[in-house]
Amino acid sequence: MTGENLEESTHEEKKFEQEISSMATQSLEEFSISSLPLTETLTAEPSRSSQLLAFGSIIIGGLCGGLIGFAFTDLQCSDGCSGISGIGGLVGALVGAGGVGIVAILVLRAMNEWKTKKHPGENTTRKN
Repeated sequence: MTGENLEESTHEEKKFEQEISSMATQSLEEFSISSLPLTETLTAEPSRSSQLLAFGSIIIGGLCGGLIGFAFTDLQCSDGCSGISGIGGLVGALVGAGGVGIVAILVLRAMNEWKTKKHPGENTTRKN
């Protein structure tokens, strides 16, 4: 008896799944893409000038880090170690740009949050 009940329940489940899939297909076929409503995507991204200022500060941070790394390794070496100094400059540039990049991201996020709390609903602009 349990085998028959099990077969009936699986048959009913399959039938139910087929009904659901056919209903979903029918309801999706009723809508064409051209008749769907257009939505406006609001964005809360920082202004373009803030992004450019952050990018410029990352570049300057990388240059300063590179100069510091180059000078530090150049001072430690006595005989023509331009290769080692170059590697030190590269590592310094990566560390400097990475550190300034992290700070820039945090500042941009904080500015966006301040705008939200200061003027709720006005910080989002339409994205074209």
